[in-house]
Amino acid sequence: MSRKIGIVSVLYNSESVLDEFFETLSKQTYRDFILYLVDNLSPDSSLELGRKLSSRYDFTTVIIENDANYGVAKGNNIGIKRAVEDRCDLILLSNNDIAMENTAIEKLVMGLDRHHADLVVPKIYFYGTNKIWAAGGGYKKRNGLTVQYGQEEEDIGQFNEDKKVDYAPTCFMLMSKEIFSSVGLMDENYFVYYDDTDFVYRALNEKQKTLWYIADSVIHHNESTSTGKMSDFSVRYLWRNLIYFSLKNYNFIYGLYVLLYSYLYINLILYFKYSKKQWIIARKAYKEGLNLYRKKQPIRPTIL
Repeated sequence: MSRKIGIVSVLYNSESVLDEFFETLSKQTYRDFILYLVDNLSPDSSLELGRKLSSRYDFTTVIIENDANYGVAKGNNIGIKRAVEDRCDLILLSNNDIAMENTAIEKLVMGLDRHHADLVVPKIYFYGTNKIWAAGGGYKKRNGLTVQYGQEEEDIGQFNEDKKVDYAPTCFMLMSKEIFSSVGLMDENYFVYYDDTDFVYRALNEKQKTLWYIADSVIHHNESTSTGKMSDFSVRYLWRNLIYFSLKNYNFIYGLYVLLYSYLYINLILYFKYSKKQWIIARKAYKEGLNLYRKKQPIRPTIL
C-alpha cells in the first residue's frame, strides 16, 4: 500500500537550483507525495519561481510564505507540522539544491521497509561528479565533529551496500511521521547548521531509533547555494552551533573536552588558516555558543 510522503524543502536564495529540483522530482517513480515549499522571505526570486514551477508540474505543491527568515530549523518545523496536519505518513526533509535520480524516493521507501529503519538516507554525490559527498556518516571522537563517509572519494563501488550508520545530514532524509512525537522537532536555537546533527543525535542516542544508508538511492548535491562555502555567515554558525550542540548533547566530561579542543583549535590553528576577520568571527562565535546554552531556551517543540 502506497504511503503519502510530505516533502519539506526550505526556500532561501534557491532561484538557481529550483528548476532542476522540480524537474527531477517530477520524474520520480514514487508518485504519492506532496511538496511543501517553505519560503523564508528569500531576497531573490525563489518564491515567484516556486509558484511558476508548481503550476507547471503535475504533483501537488503547497507553498508556505513566512514573514521573516526563520532559519532552516524553524522552516523545517513549519513544513513538518503542515505535512502531519495533512496526514502524510512519511516525511522527507529535502534541500532544493539537489538533483534526484528517478528511483531515489522509491528506493528510500524500500530501504526503510527492508531494514525496519526509522530514518534512511541515500548515496549523495557532489553535483556533476562521480565523487561522493556522503554515504552516511558518524562522529570524530577527537574533536566532536561529524564526518560524512566517503567524502571526496571517487565512487568505485566501495559504498554499494546498505549500512546502519550513526549520523547523516538531513539534506535528503526520509522518516516516519511518528518519529516527531517521541524525538520532537528541530531545535530552532540553531537557525542553520547542526540542527540536523542535533535531531539525528537525539533520535539515535536518546530514543534508540535506527538510521540506515541506502546505497541504491542516489542524489546529487550542489552544496551551499544558500549560505556560500565558508562565508562569514558559515564560520559564525558552524562554530557557534558546535559549542551549543556539544554542551547540550555530550556527557559532561566529553563536552568539556570538546570545548577545550575547540578553544585551542580556534586560537592556535585557525589564526593561521582563516583571514583575520573570520578568525575574530570564530572567536566570537565560540562565546556566542556558550551564551546560547546558558539561556536554557525551550529546545524541543513537539507535535502529535
